Amino acid sequence: MIQHAVNSTTIFWLQSSIRLPFIKSALEIYDGQFSSVMRSRYLEPLHLWTDDEHLNKFIGLVEASVDLDQLENREYMISPSYDSTLANLKEQRELLESQIHNLHRQTADDLDLPIDKALKLDKGTQFGHVFRITKKEEPKIRKKLNTQFIVLETRKDGVKFTNTKLKKLGDQYQQILEEYKNCQKKLVDKVVQTATTFSEVSIYVKQV
Repeated sequence: MIQHAVNSTTIFWLQSSIRLPFIKSALEIYDGQFSSVMRSRYLEPLHLWTDDEHLNKFIGLVEASVDLDQLENREYMISPSYDSTLANLKEQRELLESQIHNLHRQTADDLDLPIDKALKLDKGTQFGHVFRITKKEEPKIRKKLNTQFIVLETRKDGVKFTNTKLKKLGDQYQQILEEYKNCQKKLVDKVVQTATTFSEVSIYVKQV
């Protein structure tokens, strides 16, 4: 999963802006003792500053540019639908992920090992995508392991290994991942720059 760090103020406004319509609705239906105060102090200013000429434009920017599903998971990412290059890179990344998982299943069949239970697919910073088995399983496939695969590491938690197909797919995946990160960064800078044009509105609403 790709993530580009943004500062806490930006995070606050991203999350707060898309919740403003719900806050307005709650204030509109409130008819308690302080309803007149709530209306004059909060609701009327919100109506004024969240019309199509003010904060609604910012909300539209957030909805169009930010991946709202990931935002709920505190992953601050540009939505692939915001940019055609990013969307294309996402498609390539997902295709490579699918090919890697297909190779995982095929390799499990070839080694006659239960997928995930015995033959796991790991991804780390040192080796990228690798296969891993427990040391207990290693003697069962030792002959194939030594002739058809490249053993990368043997530790207490198991044996990590790869082959030419997995290494090629993993390298391609890493390349697309870096391109995706770079594209994300450029788009984040663009979105944040656009968002700063709403500073006057956001400062007013914060004061309210």
